[in-house]
Amino acid sequence: MKFTISLAGVKIGVTSLYEEVYTLCRDYLVSGEPDFSVTIDASDIEFEREKSASEAKHEGRIPEYFSDGYLETLAVYRKIVVKMLDYNAFLMHGAVVGLNGKAYLFTAPSGVGKTTHTSFWLKKYPNAFILNGDKPILRFMDGKVFACGTPWAGKEGRNKNAILPLAAICVLFRGKENKIEKIDFAKVFHLIIAQTYRPEERSALETTLQFVGKLGETVPFYALACNLDPNAACVAKEGMVADE
Repeated sequence: MKFTISLAGVKIGVTSLYEEVYTLCRDYLVSGEPDFSVTIDASDIEFEREKSASEAKHEGRIPEYFSDGYLETLAVYRKIVVKMLDYNAFLMHGAVVGLNGKAYLFTAPSGVGKTTHTSFWLKKYPNAFILNGDKPILRFMDGKVFACGTPWAGKEGRNKNAILPLAAICVLFRGKENKIEKIDFAKVFHLIIAQTYRPEERSALETTLQFVGKLGETVPFYALACNLDPNAACVAKEGMVADE
């Protein structure tokens, strides 16, 4: 099936084999001529299956069974994010909270507590929302960085079709007390690289690394030590907003 979606302000034509991709993207459907298109075939789905099995083996897990329809959603996004490099945009793993017209991105290795922490923001601030819970697109426009919602949003699927200026990036760490501090990008560069999608093709990888470096020059970075107490959201907000 064929349809068009809009991500980060870019119209993308999608030709898929299964309906899952269309269903996943229903809140992002648009009309009009796409800026670029992606097409999926059986080899793309098989690539995702083999990659998933390889990652499970590397991590000592039993490989999970995934349907072809689900694997196709991964294949579509993989092709999209590589092509989005041409539009000054890239994928970074993290959870993005929207509040008062600005976006705050929280990133950390799996298991640290991104989902839990961002859930605290929703409890503490009634007008807060999750722009994307796992795989947002970041795009440079007019000298600023914008966080963009996508339907690829992790197991919880929390996302909103919106684009907000990125006010800050916060790296989460476990700690006994909730404490936030502004830090030099160089101190967390390796962590940010690890949480950024890195294409296999050399030129695309080089472009991605350039964007990460530019991100460090454009957006303030913070480190938040948190003990998964709901008040961690207040500490994070007060620390980042105070510097704006």
